[in-house]
Amino acid sequence: MVELLAVTLFLWGNDAYSISATTPEFKWENYKTIAHALGGIGDKTYLNSKESFLAGYQMGCRLFEVDLVKTSDNVWVCRHSWYQSLGQWEGDEKKVLSSEEFLSRPIYGKYTPITFEDLLVLLSDYPDAFVMLDSKQYSLRNYQKTVEDYADYIELAEAAGVPDVMGQIIPEIYNQAMFAGTALLYDFPGYIYSLWQEYSTEELTEIAAFCKEKNIQAATVYYKYWSEDVQEIFDKKGIRLYIYTVNDLKEAQYYMQEGAAGVCSDYLRILCLTELFCRHYEMIIEDYYSYSCSGMNKGKDIRSKKNFNRI
Repeated sequence: MVELLAVTLFLWGNDAYSISATTPEFKWENYKTIAHALGGIGDKTYLNSKESFLAGYQMGCRLFEVDLVKTSDNVWVCRHSWYQSLGQWEGDEKKVLSSEEFLSRPIYGKYTPITFEDLLVLLSDYPDAFVMLDSKQYSLRNYQKTVEDYADYIELAEAAGVPDVMGQIIPEIYNQAMFAGTALLYDFPGYIYSLWQEYSTEELTEIAAFCKEKNIQAATVYYKYWSEDVQEIFDKKGIRLYIYTVNDLKEAQYYMQEGAAGVCSDYLRILCLTELFCRHYEMIIEDYYSYSCSGMNKGKDIRSKKNFNRI
């Protein structure tokens, strides 16, 4: 892995973390790692901060998950819940801040809290990044609530002057009604079904069938609820399964060896860097192949694309 990273940096040079000028077509197979709550920094998790996103992006992450809650004055902000202070107030009791209070109090004294509108504007500057929305209230999620919330999200993007950024948003759904609610409002690039609780085999089979029917190509499951049987149910329907939250590299490798598509992690950005390297490497192969087939190389001993892929 160390050798791979060294080769990566050598090949990329100063362009290792360059920003794509356009939003690529979203394909789940391009992502093995999802940055949980926009990613952790140091020993801090659930940050959902500006620095989290930027640090993850610089390390090659292109698929993030963000948590959304409302402030006391009804503003959508990036925060997991109001049950943990994260250094924004004294004590451990629940406290719902106003948007002014939330934005004026750095997380753990140094990380920048952001509204969802702030995140949308930030995303517009990083068009090759995608963000999964965890809008919480799992047990309360229904068609009407989903329509209302996602209508809010779309209005925020329009008000901020970045309507196209919704094409970088991946709804995380918790039930069948949520899919109908989101699909009504926008043609999102992808969806992921969240298995946020323990389900029976019958329920999992029904969910996998629903995902197949609606072309929901991925699902995410809490690591305590994952098993080979659960994996098999989704494999049979061709649904990619991501495990959360996994912060140990060996554990991540184990899950993927057992068939998981990837993991949702606070810290495993090394996998993101590897993914980015692989995408960059494929571009090199394509460029090399195009060059080798051009008239400029007649008479030269050029390896075939097939053989070059083996390097």
